[in-house]
Amino acid sequence: MHQVEMHKKNGKIYAHEQDGYPDDPSKRTNREDEMVSQAREYSKWHVYREHEYDTLPPQRNPDRIAATLATIREMDDGEFERHFGTLVQQFKSYGDDTVERPIELEDAVPHNQTVIYKQDVYLDATIEDVRGYHEEIAAGVDDFATAVIGRLQEAGVFGTLGDRLSELLGNDGSADTDSQPTEFSSSDHFRQFGPDHISEPYYMYHRDDQPDRTVGRVANHDREPDTVIEMIPTAVIDSLEIFRAFLVHHLLCQIRDTYIGMGVEPPVPYRMLGTGIHKYTLKYKHFEMYPEYFDTEADIDGYVYY
Repeated sequence: MHQVEMHKKNGKIYAHEQDGYPDDPSKRTNREDEMVSQAREYSKWHVYREHEYDTLPPQRNPDRIAATLATIREMDDGEFERHFGTLVQQFKSYGDDTVERPIELEDAVPHNQTVIYKQDVYLDATIEDVRGYHEEIAAGVDDFATAVIGRLQEAGVFGTLGDRLSELLGNDGSADTDSQPTEFSSSDHFRQFGPDHISEPYYMYHRDDQPDRTVGRVANHDREPDTVIEMIPTAVIDSLEIFRAFLVHHLLCQIRDTYIGMGVEPPVPYRMLGTGIHKYTLKYKHFEMYPEYFDTEADIDGYVYY
């Protein structure tokens, strides 16, 4: 039993009592510490869902992530390229040495260390606008997710994903601007939310015996982003279309991770395999209590890569 008390407006936990695990985190095993963390995350979810306070961190809120997914999915190719063209070119450069890399990595990046590329997405929507949204679109997820994954399979993305992720985690560490959304879009459009601001891409990398380093982030808003895209260049990206499919898949996996992080199985439409929130990708790799949800070839009952 856990007794958790938090501020209703921001979800900050100021009291947490339980008698199952040591109070001192340094004395807990990884599993015990994770169980305490799950109880905290679930408490925030319960208050958010049942009492309608905004207690979830934005990047751990499945409704905000789903709203971001819908916004990106419904963009025409011209708007999508304006926001994500730099990252598309950066990803292309990993598979084609002739492609100029728009983001130069600093010399301090360890040799052969894969970096995590990020972008902050701010939506023109209030918490009341998005509340319950990931459940609203769940019925339509199967159809377009199947199309997304099918397109990625055709492009050979998943054939390289496992190997590239293994290398990373083993160490811990031209579009038609007038076109409509690409072919994996369903005829059933989701309710849309306009982007308020999407940052320029930046990156983060792990360092031995030092905190992770983030390079190039410009915080130009007075609030937290609704979603932080955290993508690892593990796939063969050769077009705007393939990158968009890869990004949509990534956001679906982020929704999965919000549930796993609070010790709850996600709704069936979000039980897919692949990389989502980077913090959880590392946990899945290094904590024995978790299956390797990041691995698209993992055999986990009820989970698919679609």
